[in-house]
Amino acid sequence: MRETFHAMLVLVAVLFFGAAEFCSGRNTSLSCIEGEREALLKFKLCFNDLSDILSSWKGNDCCEWRGVGCDKNSGHVVSLQLRGSRSNRSQLHLIDDVEEVVSGLLKLRCLEYLDLSGNNLNSSVIPPFFGLMKQLSYLNLSSVNFKGRIPNELGNLTRLRVLDLSDKFYRRLKVDDVQWISHLSSLQQLDMSGVNLSHASSNLFQSKSKPCLIKLVLGTWHASFTNMVKSVKLGSIPDSIGKLSKLESIDLSNNQLSGSIPDSIKQLSKLKSIDLFSNQLSGSIPNSIKQISKLKSIDLSDNQLSGSIPDSIRQLSKLESIDLSRNQLSGSIPDSIWQLFKLESINLAGNQLSGSIADSIMQLSKLERLLLPGNQLNGSIPYSIGQLSKLKCLYLVGNQLSGSIPDSIGQLSKLQKLSLDSNQLSGSIPDSIGQLSKLMSLSLSSNQLSGRIPYSIGKLSKLKWLDLSKNQLSGSIPDSIGQLSKLKRIFLSSNQLSGGLPYSIRQLSKLKTIYLSSNRLSGSIPDNIGQLAELESIDLSSNQLGIGFPKWLLLQNTTTMVDLSNASISDNNLTGRIPPCFGKFPIMVNATQLLKRITDGYWSWVHLKEVVKGRYLEYTRKTLGLQSNIDLSSNNLIGSIPEELIFLKDLHILNLSWNHLSGKIPEKIGQMENLESLDFSKNGLSGTIPKSMSSLTKLSHLNLSYNNLSGPIPTGYQLQTLEDPTIYIGNPQLCGAPLLKKCSNDVLPPPTDNFKDNDEGALTRMWFYIIVMLGFATGFWGVVGILIFVKTWRYAYFRWVDDIGHWILVVITLKVVRFKKMFNGNPNDQ
Repeated sequence: MRETFHAMLVLVAVLFFGAAEFCSGRNTSLSCIEGEREALLKFKLCFNDLSDILSSWKGNDCCEWRGVGCDKNSGHVVSLQLRGSRSNRSQLHLIDDVEEVVSGLLKLRCLEYLDLSGNNLNSSVIPPFFGLMKQLSYLNLSSVNFKGRIPNELGNLTRLRVLDLSDKFYRRLKVDDVQWISHLSSLQQLDMSGVNLSHASSNLFQSKSKPCLIKLVLGTWHASFTNMVKSVKLGSIPDSIGKLSKLESIDLSNNQLSGSIPDSIKQLSKLKSIDLFSNQLSGSIPNSIKQISKLKSIDLSDNQLSGSIPDSIRQLSKLESIDLSRNQLSGSIPDSIWQLFKLESINLAGNQLSGSIADSIMQLSKLERLLLPGNQLNGSIPYSIGQLSKLKCLYLVGNQLSGSIPDSIGQLSKLQKLSLDSNQLSGSIPDSIGQLSKLMSLSLSSNQLSGRIPYSIGKLSKLKWLDLSKNQLSGSIPDSIGQLSKLKRIFLSSNQLSGGLPYSIRQLSKLKTIYLSSNRLSGSIPDNIGQLAELESIDLSSNQLGIGFPKWLLLQNTTTMVDLSNASISDNNLTGRIPPCFGKFPIMVNATQLLKRITDGYWSWVHLKEVVKGRYLEYTRKTLGLQSNIDLSSNNLIGSIPEELIFLKDLHILNLSWNHLSGKIPEKIGQMENLESLDFSKNGLSGTIPKSMSSLTKLSHLNLSYNNLSGPIPTGYQLQTLEDPTIYIGNPQLCGAPLLKKCSNDVLPPPTDNFKDNDEGALTRMWFYIIVMLGFATGFWGVVGILIFVKTWRYAYFRWVDDIGHWILVVITLKVVRFKKMFNGNPNDQ
């Protein structure tokens, strides 16, 4: 077998001998070579082409086929560009052996360019035959669902300039030895991101014959990159990296690199881009980085770098992007960084930088992104920031900035995102903010801003996100807010806003979230909110709203127009009855719709306080998306709890406390199977506690105190775990555990449905065991009984067993005799 394999390799090598002369010949027919056309058709048959990538592969002239390139003189196929796309579902799916694919490609003896990236080669192993395609100068096999070891035979492709074996999606390729890479003497670009290099045994950087690499990408795999370098400490970047003197781009991101950045990096004088993000690099940024004068982009984010930003960075005059975010850098931002006039993006977020933002920032006329959140910056926002005419994104969240928001901010005509949250900014919101015509997101929460919301805010026609919460804003909500036709989320909670909800709010047809809690809003909740067809979440708690339950809710009988998941209209002056329509909110009835809301993504920035499990809890980020709540507490609601509430099967939290509700608790409340917190306290509810309540297996907080409930407390699995007697206090006619008051004659309440279910389950199990035993007995005696009572069958069966035993003994004896002859016999006999 091995001799056959070597013979095949020799045969194919002979076929490739003299390929240069063959490919340079002329073809007067001006069409492709017939043998190569047949090879391409054979290649086509190896794939399932659902997206019709190869639909044009028909006819005689293969040079006209999609993705096929031919030499104009010889007519030979020199390139195949068949890049697929997983995201667009435009892929070739292998249905044959991958070696059949390569064997067809080997007949394209002049092929120089091969791109099969993004297709699906069905978890195949890279065939070593690729190493015989010595004419190749470009090979792209990225994200094609290869697995296993990358063959060393690829080192035979000495003309190769670009090699891309990156594995973005599948990540099942590995390298045992990288020595073959050093044989690729013409290689300029190497991308092996996503390839497991953790078991590589040789040293890429210390080989005698170093590739003339211009671009090196070994990122996006969580493995120790420097297992390849035996001579250095495991997990560090080797000093020998400086020997790749022609390198223009290097990406070692998302590995487990530790240690410091070596000083030898200064030898990479042609380097234009360096990506070392998402590692465990420590120490300071080397001062020698100033010698990489051609550097345009540097990303050292998500490491453990410390110390200050070196002032020598001023010498990187061609720098366009710098990202040092999420490190442990300290000290002030050096003035030299404001002198890098070509900078388009600065990201220093998540460090310990202090000091102020210098006025000289105005010199960065090309700056588009300024991200400085999560530091300790102080002082005021410089007035000169208004001269950054190309700025699109300004994030200064989570610092100690003080003073007012400068009027000059209105000059940032291209600004799309403005976030100044969690600072100490004071004064009013400048009217000039209405000049930001391209602004899509405005967030000024958690400051000390005062005064009115400027009427000019209605000019922000592209605004989708507005967060002015947790300030000291006063006055009414301006009617101009109704002009924000693209607005989806509005957060004005925890201010001192007064007056009623503006009638113009009905014009916000795309509004999904409105949080106005903890203000001084008064009047009734306008019916026009019912016209907001996409509304998902509303919080009007802790205001002075009333009187009467919202009429627009009473009209929601069957429609899915309004979704009040996470609704909170507590601490208001609502009166009237809870409408039966509450049992028809689709997001709380249908878990599929709930999941859709959770995965929308906007939950990551929502904040909401709710009384849950007896205490105030604040939901932030995605935790809110996992809850569906109704909080109507602290109002003047009357009447009974509607039976329709039981249909809210995906409701997690229900709080109707501190109202004037009467009547009984719905008998089938146990059907609300996902309920975790239930608070009916401080009402006028009467009757007994429904037995079905013990079926609420997820219930961890219950408060029925201070009502007029009577009778025995039901026993059951879940209620027995709630042993705090205070949850029933204020109901003098209740009896039974956990209260000290025993029921009359110590009569226990009748068993709950759970126990009935348990009895039925026991009966079912008993019948199951009986049937199993009967089946075993029937099968056993069906065979053994025949052998006992039918003599002829019994003799035949044992004769067959004896014959099998004799045959096995003979076979073993012959094998033993042959083995002894082989080792003890005369050598001449062999």
